[in-house]
Amino acid sequence: GECGVPTAKRFRAPITKQGNYTSNGVFWYAYTFGLVRTIMISSEHDLSRGSPQHTWLQHELKSVNRTTTPFVIVESHRPLYHSEPFWADNAVGIAMRAEFEDLLRKYRVDIFFAGHYHSYLRTCDGLYASKCHNGGPLHITVGTAGAQLDDTNLGLYDNVWTQRYLGVWGYIRATVHNSSSMLLEFVNARNGSLEDSVWLRRRRRDEISQQ
Repeated sequence: GECGVPTAKRFRAPITKQGNYTSNGVFWYAYTFGLVRTIMISSEHDLSRGSPQHTWLQHELKSVNRTTTPFVIVESHRPLYHSEPFWADNAVGIAMRAEFEDLLRKYRVDIFFAGHYHSYLRTCDGLYASKCHNGGPLHITVGTAGAQLDDTNLGLYDNVWTQRYLGVWGYIRATVHNSSSMLLEFVNARNGSLEDSVWLRRRRRDEISQQ
């Protein structure tokens, strides 16, 4: 659950420590796999400006070498953007945006993965301040690992960012083709069929020149 206690008692996460900036077990940490730097954060801990987690996140994003790890992914239990009409949960996402969405844009995060909602939702690319193609990341909610799915008959509230929404069990398959191209596919867990796919393409020369 959101408390994370069973996970914290059973698993260990990579430890990252640079000066006064230290990860926090399974709650916030970072690791590198191939061309991707993945940063895990905890939506259930304080993420307000000046908090230990916010300070660590900013330092971690600033420290990424975009030459060796051109793709940067941030993952959280709760999403910043979702479209199901659960207003209390949506309020948390809005509050998270107010605290650190600027960092995602400033450090050119490519993807923000989340769960919490038991459904699949993909936004437009470049989402920032509720506007598409505005310098932010692509947001994907994939909370479809096996728990009871959300009722898709409730519909979605009106917004400009929702590109794909599904109520089926499945998982994301990410294929990094090179430093500027990644293919994301949502695979149906029941029959292996492809339910959604999107190419993520970036102009890396421009990003490296900004470092």
